[in-house]
Amino acid sequence: MRILLVTDIHGKSEKLRRIIDTEHFDALLCAGDLSDATWYDDYAENLATVLSILEQSGVRVGAIPGNTDPEHECVDALRSHGMNLHDEVCTWDQFVVAGYGGGIGRTDQPFDPPGDEIRDAMLALHAQMADRPRIAIIHQPPFDTCLDIVESDLHVGDATVRNLFEQVDFDLAVTGHIHESRGQDEVNGTCIVNPGAVMDGYYAVAEIQGRSIDLEMKGL
Repeated sequence: MRILLVTDIHGKSEKLRRIIDTEHFDALLCAGDLSDATWYDDYAENLATVLSILEQSGVRVGAIPGNTDPEHECVDALRSHGMNLHDEVCTWDQFVVAGYGGGIGRTDQPFDPPGDEIRDAMLALHAQMADRPRIAIIHQPPFDTCLDIVESDLHVGDATVRNLFEQVDFDLAVTGHIHESRGQDEVNGTCIVNPGAVMDGYYAVAEIQGRSIDLEMKGL
């Protein structure tokens, strides 16, 4: 089973469309920032375009809001399309997935939950996950990995989110938020990937075979 992993679309629908048209995949997971309420006055219209493109992929899609997506507005839209993973556990054909959105950063962001909210929600969701490959979708990266480094070489991830992975393990975690830190890392046995921002033409593909998950970082 091939899963297309995307994040940080920020309303760049044509980049998203090109990625979807380029790849063969059986499911799609998005780790947030579908649109951007800090950039677009017409956030809802822009989000609707992105969701329409995701829907047209013809596969099952799951997504969470990012820090630039107003939580309730985005989740309501995702639910109306059958795509919401925020604060939910969903069992798919070969894996089970749970997610929690939002990201910590500047104080003017539409959705910036504290790290302990993300951790506690994901701990509760993890307890509900079936014994099959477990995937976590969290927009906010954990602290002190190669996934939370900004241009100034500072680590800006969240220590409490890191504590989540120190307490429980997943087979794969997908994050985003820090555009500069596309890549893979591992915390306590959990492989964590930032596929890179769709707005920059980046994405990843995960292939599941039994309990094994292979990752390929890709770009347009």
